[in-house]
Amino acid sequence: MKLFNFKKDLPNQNVKLVIIPSDLMEKAKEVLSASELEGIVFFFGKYKDGKLLATDLLIPSEDDYEARTWGHVSIKPEFVVREFPKFEKQGKTQVITMHKHPMDTLSSGDVETHMDVIKYYPHQVSAVYNAGRVFFYQFQDGMKLTPYRLVNLSRFDRQVRAFGIEGQLLISSSTIALIGVGGGNTKIAFDLASMGVGKLLLIDPDKWEGHNRNRVFIPPGLVGRNKAASIKSLIEFNYADVEVEAWPKKAEDVPEDVYSQADVLVVGPDSFTARMFGNRLALRLNKPAVFPAAGIEAIDGKLSAMGGSVQVLIPGQTPCYECITSIDSLDVYRETLDQETKKKLAEKYGLGDMLEIPVAPAIASLNDVIGGIALWEIVKLITGIAPIVEYQVYDALKSQLSQIIIERNQNCPACSPEKPLPEVKTKEEEELLLAVKGEGHEQE
Repeated sequence: MKLFNFKKDLPNQNVKLVIIPSDLMEKAKEVLSASELEGIVFFFGKYKDGKLLATDLLIPSEDDYEARTWGHVSIKPEFVVREFPKFEKQGKTQVITMHKHPMDTLSSGDVETHMDVIKYYPHQVSAVYNAGRVFFYQFQDGMKLTPYRLVNLSRFDRQVRAFGIEGQLLISSSTIALIGVGGGNTKIAFDLASMGVGKLLLIDPDKWEGHNRNRVFIPPGLVGRNKAASIKSLIEFNYADVEVEAWPKKAEDVPEDVYSQADVLVVGPDSFTARMFGNRLALRLNKPAVFPAAGIEAIDGKLSAMGGSVQVLIPGQTPCYECITSIDSLDVYRETLDQETKKKLAEKYGLGDMLEIPVAPAIASLNDVIGGIALWEIVKLITGIAPIVEYQVYDALKSQLSQIIIERNQNCPACSPEKPLPEVKTKEEEELLLAVKGEGHEQE
């Protein structure tokens, strides 16, 4: 067997994942298994952000083979000329050439054919079907195995009618990182799982408390358990086709390579410092991010304000979270000072409970509305089915949803090219009291 010599100037392919509807794969296997001779089939679809989306299967007839033996197969050129343009007119490209083979690897002849084909279809991968198994190969300084995922479209029939097969394959191959798994982000996590998202990364150090159950579907037995770990167990039990990772720790303590897996970050904590961390993480990793937020103001059971917002960040294109959010020093101190320090400062300067984080009202209906708006923006980011809305504000008391025009802050400490990205740090006592009282004081 001769060895194929790769030319040094050949460009590497960059296919991160091949995604195929399971019914198409079963049909391809059935066709290739029907004869003891080698056979071949072609998958067509699209390439997007490193993903090959196979949406169509082309099966040659016996008359379309130029040669067919137990160890060799070739197709008549007129078949390619006749059939391939039909898919190209639909905006689709050849994504997979799959043939039956007596080995798990490509022969030297297969490799030569692959290198010829990628001159015209640069993202195409070559697949070998052997003894019921399939192996996908692409060129990366040699022929390398390529991961693939099968998607059972029957579970998503209603979604496919809305987003198309391509849209569902994108959803089923996406990874979403949820920073914070409280009321809103838990709603989003459950809905993404039901929609068949490929992978969820759940990050939250906190545990469920009994009062959380008024707005989150949490069985009593999970009270006292970590939020991220418990949601992982619920999703895995009900949606075995969704991969879930739980990180029961603060967002800033999670390794950055974990976030690098994500296609979208969803930053949901009510902590300002955590949201600022998520904002700067998205900017640093060049990842789109969604910021859902909800809030209620009430005194003695009377509502004065109720609503929320959803912001979408696309680094380099839209304003970031800190472009439109002013730093509340008092909130930063509340979140960053430890309890011992808070107690000492409160006693020393007569601050009472001003340094304690207030307990905010929360109800399920508001979380569901804001979570739903955020979910739709996530779907749009994944599929491109509609333009994103950069900033939306919901007023529950007026039943009003408004799109707000926002602009980048040229002096933003996070995304302005002239500004560094400083870390959030605790201030000196003098600055703390200025934030609390709005005036200076004499040091003792």
